Amino acid sequence: MHTTIDTHMLDIVQQAAHDGIGTMSLGEALTAALVLDRSDWLHDRGYSIAEALDRIGPHWAARLCTVARQFHTEATQTRLRYSFEIIPHPSDAGGYTLRLLDDGQEVDGGQFSARGKQTEAFPALSH
Repeated sequence: MHTTIDTHMLDIVQQAAHDGIGTMSLGEALTAALVLDRSDWLHDRGYSIAEALDRIGPHWAARLCTVARQFHTEATQTRLRYSFEIIPHPSDAGGYTLRLLDDGQEVDGGQFSARGKQTEAFPALSH
């Protein structure tokens, strides 16, 4: 990201990905819909892709691909950072241990019976 416009647009897209576009201005909502490839959001606001591009203007339209690449790169890095492990219990009763990991470090989890009920929870660890 090299420009203030890119940073602002990325903030809009991240907010929309997390919270939706309900409280956004029309220009922000259209920008988020275009970057996130959400034709349903465009339709909800009554815009086609061409109309949305015209509405956000040429300066923002020219930055859409750069912002989309940055958003998807960051989303991929986040997905790679968080993971989980499921460890089966070697017993007749069955069950498993679930470990939630943040960058390879256990941050939460629990033990579950074969019937799907949690038997023991691990306290969440603070970073």
